[in-house]
Amino acid sequence: MGCNNSKVTPAYSSGKRQVNYNDNDSDDDNIEDDSILSHKNIAADDTVIARLPGATDHVQIQVDDSQAFNESFIQQRQQAINNRSYQATIESWRPKSLQQLTETIKTFSKGKSLIDRHWIIFYWIACNIEYDTVSYFSGKYGDQTAEGVFRAQKGVCAGYANLYKYLCDQLEMPCEIVSGYAKGYGFESRTDAPSKTDHAWNVVQIDRHWYLMDSTWGAGHLDDAKEFKRELSSYYFLPRPNEMIYHHLPENEKWQLLRTPIKMTQYLQMPKLRQLYFDLQIELVSPRNQAHVDLLPGKSYALIFLRTPSDVRLIANLKLNNEKIEGGHYIMFDERKQLYRCYFAPLNIGKHTITFYGKRGDSDTDQYISALDFNLDVKQKPKNAVSFPKTWKEFSNLGLEVISPQNTHLIKLNNGAGHTQILIKTPENVELLGRLENEQKQKVKGGDQVYYNRRKNIWRCKFAPDRDGLFEALIMAKKKSDPGSYTSAVAFKIEARQIPSSPISYPRTWAPFYDLGLKIEAPRNRSNAIWADNASYAEVLIQAPNDVQFSCDIKYNNVKIENGSLAQYNNDKKLWQLLFAPERTGLHELTVYAKRNNDNESSSRSVVQFDLDVNKLRRPMKFPLIYSQFQTKKCQIYTPLDGVLKKGSIVPIHCIVPGATEVNLTVDSQWLNSEGYTDPILQRQITVGSSDVVIYAKYGQKPNYDGLVKYIVQ
Repeated sequence: MGCNNSKVTPAYSSGKRQVNYNDNDSDDDNIEDDSILSHKNIAADDTVIARLPGATDHVQIQVDDSQAFNESFIQQRQQAINNRSYQATIESWRPKSLQQLTETIKTFSKGKSLIDRHWIIFYWIACNIEYDTVSYFSGKYGDQTAEGVFRAQKGVCAGYANLYKYLCDQLEMPCEIVSGYAKGYGFESRTDAPSKTDHAWNVVQIDRHWYLMDSTWGAGHLDDAKEFKRELSSYYFLPRPNEMIYHHLPENEKWQLLRTPIKMTQYLQMPKLRQLYFDLQIELVSPRNQAHVDLLPGKSYALIFLRTPSDVRLIANLKLNNEKIEGGHYIMFDERKQLYRCYFAPLNIGKHTITFYGKRGDSDTDQYISALDFNLDVKQKPKNAVSFPKTWKEFSNLGLEVISPQNTHLIKLNNGAGHTQILIKTPENVELLGRLENEQKQKVKGGDQVYYNRRKNIWRCKFAPDRDGLFEALIMAKKKSDPGSYTSAVAFKIEARQIPSSPISYPRTWAPFYDLGLKIEAPRNRSNAIWADNASYAEVLIQAPNDVQFSCDIKYNNVKIENGSLAQYNNDKKLWQLLFAPERTGLHELTVYAKRNNDNESSSRSVVQFDLDVNKLRRPMKFPLIYSQFQTKKCQIYTPLDGVLKKGSIVPIHCIVPGATEVNLTVDSQWLNSEGYTDPILQRQITVGSSDVVIYAKYGQKPNYDGLVKYIVQ
């Protein structure tokens, strides 16, 4: 489950903020910061919420008996619950009659505290009595006496309460049955009081203090399929009255055990707070004392504020007709106010349900459990509907911020648009990675390109679907210093329609590609290099600053092809020309490396990688061996590109060798007469001997030649 959870530190300001993220490789317009999560809109929402009328007739909920839950009681209660010996013994009992059960409990309870005795009764009932769903849904409850429930091993709430009281009476422990109103299965928020009670539980007296007890809810719950799920919940063993009142209202207000009893009106308006809400010490800041929320005036979303301890994690969902609304919620942590701002954005009219789930700590093995619920009744369709991308905890932990697109989780591509772009801001020590998946969760090869634009201090995350359909654009993140793998941070949905017949795809790129200011001129918008019919080599053209030099290689089945690549500067086009010559048909991998000319400390680094699918090969070839000065001086070979010359053949030599004072060749290790060079062009013919042909050049005042190109002879 994804965790839509992030952090923000509001800096309140007025006016509109426009951010220009245009760059040479982008057609973005200026982006007006109108996100509902912007500092401006956060401040405006807070002002609206502060002015909303609150309930004035609600009493403060406080326990009447302040000594009932003293430290000694709390410890004894927990010790009884944790006692494995008690549990094992009780689970081994097989009483044949209610009388035998009573005698067994009496014997086992002898010498034990009242709290332990109550736990023994509570635990046996929870483990052995099943909720009678047939009776509950038919309304025909049958025999709910203690004897009847014991014999049937099932009952409804009245049966649980009757059995509990009977066993307490046999042990001479004060116990009463309480009738009232519970927010259990099928409960719906209402403004009018119900006509009759719908639940029963118990109150017990221990050391002159009265306590609540609900063995029905302690035994399990009904699921959406109307089936009873046995699940022990010790929370309902001697729970606190100030917590139980949120879902248990006694008919006799005496048994609320509150300093000032509440009325039915307040009870119906109070939110449905579950056990975990209190276990995790969650605080509902806004709205207070009500089970429903409304859209903010003039807005298309509702807002709930929660405060939690620092080790508590929250997620949520928004449902309509029990179906989750994708992109319908977002949780962000407000650093300034130290609380969670929880946004819920419906798309249509209807009665929606908001549910919060929580857990303690960051362990992935611990499950989120429901903590509280709200109702959101939308009577008019929102005019300017918003939605939120899916986020994970790393989005918040690493300080990511979505700059574009704003207020949506869904990006629509149509009318021939082939790609989209997501802009993300991060701290300097964070790096991102992208992945595009189709509806089958399969990675779209060449479907993503994610890089950091240093001039704009922004991450550009480009995604290109390969066909019509629904896709997920996933952005992963990690700290640069973290040797571990990337983890999911944020994801958008992409709805693609009318994708071009030749869809855009991206080659794999590394950070130096952008740091060095490189740009691919050919092939454009393709992850595959182009292979012409009956060709001997493929070509990649890259634009680069003057102080950058290149090298490259070609691999088949991850094995490098010797002399299968050539990196040279095309002096006519003012572009770097990377040539790749495969030896066979099949899928090849082309990698380009680059570095600055003055970088003597490090080797060239990977900058871009293409695939090359060779379906037909006319004549395999090898390129000549190139020495470092060839690339440093931006030399270029026109002919011969084939690095293998035929013995005794007459070969025209045509090269560009800029800035040399002299250029010459050796054939069979013998110098030829220096001729045919007029800076920057070398053009002459040679007769190939029986061994290598090498082209040399002198530069400046240097007395020695530098090797440039070497051909072998066959």
